[in-house]
Amino acid sequence: MADGKTEARVGTTWRNAVPIGVAVVGALVIGAGVDTIHRHPWSPKKKAATNAKSTAATQNSGGRPRFVVGVRRDGDAVVVRDVKTGGDVGLPVAAPAGRSFQRIAAGPGDSYVVASYGTRKVMFHRLVLGKDGRPSTLSDIPRAVVPGVSNPSSDMAVTPDGTTIAYVTYRKGGAGTLDVLSTRSGTRKTWKAKPGARIGSLSWAGPTLSFLWSPQPRAGVRGAPPAPAPPQVRTLNTAGPAGDLKLSKPVLRLPAGTEAAVLTPDGRTIVAGVGSPSRVALQQFSTATGRPGRVLWEHQGKGGVSRLDSDSSGGHLLLAGDDGSLYGPDERTPVPGDDLSDVAW
Repeated sequence: MADGKTEARVGTTWRNAVPIGVAVVGALVIGAGVDTIHRHPWSPKKKAATNAKSTAATQNSGGRPRFVVGVRRDGDAVVVRDVKTGGDVGLPVAAPAGRSFQRIAAGPGDSYVVASYGTRKVMFHRLVLGKDGRPSTLSDIPRAVVPGVSNPSSDMAVTPDGTTIAYVTYRKGGAGTLDVLSTRSGTRKTWKAKPGARIGSLSWAGPTLSFLWSPQPRAGVRGAPPAPAPPQVRTLNTAGPAGDLKLSKPVLRLPAGTEAAVLTPDGRTIVAGVGSPSRVALQQFSTATGRPGRVLWEHQGKGGVSRLDSDSSGGHLLLAGDDGSLYGPDERTPVPGDDLSDVAW
């Protein structure tokens, strides 16, 4: 993830932890006053064709991901963890010599795309899991290279079919650059932005790329801490011309402090992880009107959402809490993730 992105739970198991995986499935009810998920745009009922082709990583679990794959904070390796037990599956996969892993995203089937950084360029690798979840192969994606500096604010998103990658790097002075490249040909298109904002929370809906434009906080009055500015959801038609990121379209503004949002596969809804001093929630927003919609899940208490991602089927969301706690589908035991800088499932 960028700089590098579980199942919602009811009750006191949250306490000081914010779960990072929210499995969006039909039978799940996520709290008093919150609607069931089977009418949600991400419903597996609308993904029947995709789920019928589920692979080893998700089969025998109702179509829900069985494994979390994460990048260690020092970038030296990628690890696989069982959602139910929280234990590591197989041995860690070491980063290529002279490079460090940066971000990870789900690819088609039981594969993942992992970004590595070194010598001022980002390279991409495909990690494949075996039927038991153990890492099987890690191979370079030929010709897939992005020049630039990858840092903790960088982010990545991969289309469900694994053919297109979006990656954010940063130039001197903090100006962001968004590259979209083909994993088949290496063809790359670039959009550049001026300094003053972070570009993150990338997600795909067809050729449309959604991202959060988060202005950097300005100094407060008389030495007070700078107040965070409301982030803006913007969309970019990646089939259109490259150039200035101003070509992207403003969609809506989210509450100040929001760091994670995902565009639904149909492009009609933004699901955002919204935190406040009294609660954390996943809430829908209409891309047509910008108005808030249903609250899919919420928890009373302090906390924050640092990352929100979907698996490759588009049927399950992965919510990353500020404390790094990971929870698997229907599981109450946290999967340890505070040693990971980015995760996918």
